[in-house]
Amino acid sequence: MAKKVKMPQKSEAEIPLSSMIDVVFLLLIYFIVTQKPIIEETLLGVNLPAPGQPQKNNSQENMLLKVDVMSLPVKGGDEIYHVNSRPWYFKDLVEMLIETGKNDKDTTIIINCGPNAKHKKLIRLLDACGEAGLSKLNIVNDPSVKFTPVKY
Repeated sequence: MAKKVKMPQKSEAEIPLSSMIDVVFLLLIYFIVTQKPIIEETLLGVNLPAPGQPQKNNSQENMLLKVDVMSLPVKGGDEIYHVNSRPWYFKDLVEMLIETGKNDKDTTIIINCGPNAKHKKLIRLLDACGEAGLSKLNIVNDPSVKFTPVKY
């Protein structure tokens, strides 16, 4: 009678999972530590003068208007804005912006939006600037600025 010969069983190759997990975590820590955060303010375009060029001191060329958008009560159905620290009704402000747009389209307008201002007032002001053809607009939101309403 023939004897049965037992064949050795093939064992599957084992993959060391613990060392692979260690490598994955080390790579994860490396990528977290070496990443550079994207700072959103750096993506804004800034127009700086070229080095070595003298600054022009032409008063017409450096026309600047500072408009404060505040949360003030509405008097007589018209909203109040402050232009260079003087109160203006919205309809008068629109006329002034249109006149400014006709005279000088390069006028820079700084819009300082107060912390409690309504978005509607800001949008109306931006629309008025667009109608006047003014394109150099800067919007600032400085929470440290305290607005004191002027008594009318």
